[in-house]
Amino acid sequence: MLFRKDDVFYIDLPKKIQKEEKQIKEKKEENFQEMEKLKEQVISQAKEEAKRIIEEAKKKADSILRSASNEAARMRNEAEKLLQKVKEQKQEFQNYILTLKKRIEDQLSQEIEKAFPEILGVLRILFRKILEKEMDEDTVKRKLKSVLSRVAGIEDVKIRLNPEDVKRLDSEELKSAKLIPDPNVEKGGVVVETEFGILDKTFSYQWKLVEDIFEEVVGFEERIERVEKKTK
Repeated sequence: MLFRKDDVFYIDLPKKIQKEEKQIKEKKEENFQEMEKLKEQVISQAKEEAKRIIEEAKKKADSILRSASNEAARMRNEAEKLLQKVKEQKQEFQNYILTLKKRIEDQLSQEIEKAFPEILGVLRILFRKILEKEMDEDTVKRKLKSVLSRVAGIEDVKIRLNPEDVKRLDSEELKSAKLIPDPNVEKGGVVVETEFGILDKTFSYQWKLVEDIFEEVVGFEERIERVEKKTK
């Protein structure tokens, strides 16, 4: 070993330098390997964390989808139940309307049936009053004028009148016909006999025609009503 005053020199300095360089290199290598391990560890942890996050997200997504699907199914079931309920209520309302209509028609028919005889009686009285009102002192003259116009040109015409009506007539007006006072003929009435038949212009006969019309109309309505009931 050599010594100087200010510096110390070692004979094995190159070996020492090589050794230090080797140690430094080995240290760097160790640091590099540790860094690689740390990097791999960080990457591995990051992958694991990412995998865990993805799995949790997938689980949450599946849970949300299941919940949404269940909620959609529940809402669909509720909608179907509501629709069915609305249909049932609609059918019930239609049945109620039909029942109410039938009830009203039956009640109306019953009321009309009850009131019909009274209405018919009032109409009969009304028509009778109208016919009676037309009967005055000139009734016989008007009827005779109408009758004579119909039997003009016919021979052997006999006219029967109530005796009181005969007194008020001018016999000159009946030259073409034979006038016969007949107490069986009501006042205001005229009965004409010809070879072709009898023409009755009495109030009783006219009223009988009105009664026949009433009976025909009422009977026709009753037949129509029976037919309608059978077809329902």
